[in-house]
Amino acid sequence: MLKVDNISIFALLILAGLLLGLLSFFDSGIQGIILLLLGISLGAVFLFFQYGFASGWRNLILNKNPSMISYHFLLAALCCIIFIPLIELSPNIIGSYAPVNLSLLIGAFIFGFGMQLANGCGSGVLFTFGSGSTRMIVALPFFIIGSVIGTLILPFVIDIMSIGQIIIAGDTPAILKTLVNFSALFGVYLFFNSYARRKNIKLDKRLLLGTFTVAILCILVLFFSGSPWGVTYGFTLWGAKLFQAFGIPIESFTFWNYSGPKRSLEHSVLSDTSSLLNIGMIIGAGLLASVIGLFSSNKWPSKVELISAALGGLLMGIGARLSFGCNIGAFLGGTASGSLHGWVWFIMAFIGTYFGVAYREKVGFK
Repeated sequence: MLKVDNISIFALLILAGLLLGLLSFFDSGIQGIILLLLGISLGAVFLFFQYGFASGWRNLILNKNPSMISYHFLLAALCCIIFIPLIELSPNIIGSYAPVNLSLLIGAFIFGFGMQLANGCGSGVLFTFGSGSTRMIVALPFFIIGSVIGTLILPFVIDIMSIGQIIIAGDTPAILKTLVNFSALFGVYLFFNSYARRKNIKLDKRLLLGTFTVAILCILVLFFSGSPWGVTYGFTLWGAKLFQAFGIPIESFTFWNYSGPKRSLEHSVLSDTSSLLNIGMIIGAGLLASVIGLFSSNKWPSKVELISAALGGLLMGIGARLSFGCNIGAFLGGTASGSLHGWVWFIMAFIGTYFGVAYREKVGFK
C-alpha cells in the first residue's frame, strides 16, 4: 500500500492550479482560466459521482444492469437540447462532426476493447489518474504514445469506405433537428431505463444528479471554448510535444500538417482546449481525492492488470485517433451535435467492450 500525505498533495495541487491559472491567463486570457476551472470541476465531479463509462458498460454485459449506460444517453440528450441550437445559431461554435468510414469502425472497436483492459475510458483515465490510481500511472503514458501512433496511421485510412459526415436531420430547421436528435437519444435512455425497472433496479438519484451536473459543465465548455468537450486530442498533443523534445520530426508527418494540428503544435499546450481541460481534470480529481484521503488507500494492481493497463492505454490511444475521439469527444460530443458518427462509434465501441470483458474474465481480473 502506498503511504501518502494527503495534506501535502492538496497543498501542491493548489499551488500547481494557481501557477497554471496564471500561465493560462498569460496564454489565453480569461478564457484560459475559465477552461481550467471547468476542467477542475469536471475532475472533481467525475470522481465524486464515480461517473465512469468502462464500468457502466461492463455492468450491462456481466450483470445485465443497464442503469449507468442509460444515464450516458440521458447526458447526451440533455446536452443535445443546448448543443444543436448553439451550433446552428452561433458562427463561433462548431459541433463534433466526423466521417463515417472504415477508420471509425476499427478505431471505435479497438478503443472499446482497450478501455476494458485499462479499466477506464478517456475521462476515466484522467480522473482516476488524478486520484492516484496506480493502474492509470501505467495506462496514461501508453495512451499518449498510442495517440501519436494513431496520427501516423489516420491519413492513410481516413478515406477508405468513407461516406462522409452525416448530420441527422441536417437539412431541417434547428428546432426540428434538435427535436429529432433529442427524441432518439432520450428514446434509448427510456429503453434502458425501462429494462432496468423490469429487473427491479431502482433509480439512482445520486447518478441522476451527477448526469445533470456533468451536462451543465459540458454545455459551459461548449459555450466558452466554441466546441464540444474532447479528451483524447489533448493526449495526442502532449505526445507530439514529447516526440519533438526527443528530436523526432513529428511536424513532418501528414496529420501534423493539417491546419488544426499544425496550429496546435506551433503553440503551447495551454492554448489547446482539450489539453487545458485534461490538466484541470487531473488537478480537480486530485484535490478531491486528497480531501477524502483516497491517496493513502491505493494499492498496486497485479502484474497481469498492469500489463493490461499498458496495452489498454496503447489501444485506446490508437483507437481514439482512428475513430475521432473517445466516449466524450466521439460518442457524447458526436451524438449531442447530431452527428451519425457518434452513434456508429457507440455501437462499435460496445462490441469491442464485449470482447474486452471476455478478456478480463479469461485472465482473471479482480
